[in-house]
Amino acid sequence: MMHLDDENLTMVALGERDLDGEERDHLSQCRRCSGELDAIRRLVTVGRAATDVELVAPAAGVWQAIHTELALSDVVVEDPLSGPEQLYSDPSVSDIPAIPSILPSETEAEAEADDSAGESAPVTPIHRGRGGSGFGRWWPMAAAALFVGIVTGVVGTQLWPTATETVLAQAALEPFPNWQASGSAQLAEVDGVRELVVELDAPTGGLREVWLIDPETSGLLSLGLMDGTTGQFKIPTEVDVSRYSVVDVSQEPDDGNPGHSGDSIVRGELHDT
Repeated sequence: MMHLDDENLTMVALGERDLDGEERDHLSQCRRCSGELDAIRRLVTVGRAATDVELVAPAAGVWQAIHTELALSDVVVEDPLSGPEQLYSDPSVSDIPAIPSILPSETEAEAEADDSAGESAPVTPIHRGRGGSGFGRWWPMAAAALFVGIVTGVVGTQLWPTATETVLAQAALEPFPNWQASGSAQLAEVDGVRELVVELDAPTGGLREVWLIDPETSGLLSLGLMDGTTGQFKIPTEVDVSRYSVVDVSQEPDDGNPGHSGDSIVRGELHDT
C-alpha cells in the first residue's frame, strides 16, 4: 500500500474522518505515516489549546511568500488581510470569504460536453457539493495558515528564545501547630536570575509574607507579600541561599511593622535537587 495522503492524515487529526481498516494496518507498520499523523495531532492540540494567544497582523510580504511557496492561483494573490475588512473580524464561518472555485460552472461543463461529444453523449452536470465537513473549501486557507504558523514559530524561536530554567533546590513547607496548612517552595535559576516560587494551601484572610531564615543565627530576610496562594520572588545576587536556607510564610497584621509577626503558617528547608 502507498503512503497515506497528507490531506487524509490532516482530516483524521482534525477529527473530520476516521481511519479505515486498511489505513490502520498501514499505520501500524509504517513509521513515516504514523510519525506524520502524530506530528499533525500535536500541532492541532497546541492550536486548540492556545485560546489566550493574541493574534497580530503578519508583516508585509508574508502572504506573497505563502502564495509563492504553495503555488496558489492568481485569484488569491492579494493579501486577504490588507483590505479594510479583516478576514477574521467575526468568528462566524459565514463571514469568511469564499475561496474562488477552480471548477467550471455547471453551464460551462454542459456546453463543453456538448461540443466534444455531440448529441449522442449524455451530459452529467458537475455539482459542487455543499454537504459534509466543507474541508475542501477551506483546505487552501488552512494550508496557508499552517505555513504562516510554521514560519512564525521558526522566526519567533530565533528572535525570542525560550527562557532556560534550572531547578536548584526544593522544600516541603510544614504547618505550625495552630495552622491547617501545607505548601512547597522551589528555587530555580531562570536566564541567570534566581527565583523562588512558593505555593501555599491555607485558610484565606490577612496578609502573608515570605521570608528566608538563617537557621544558625535566626537572621531574617523578607522577600515580600504573597498575592493569593502563589508567590514568585527574585532572590538578590548578594543573598547566600546556602546560608538562608529556610523558607517561612507568616501571617502579618496590617500595622505597618516590617518585622516578623511571630505567627508562622508554614516553614521548610531548601534541599538541593
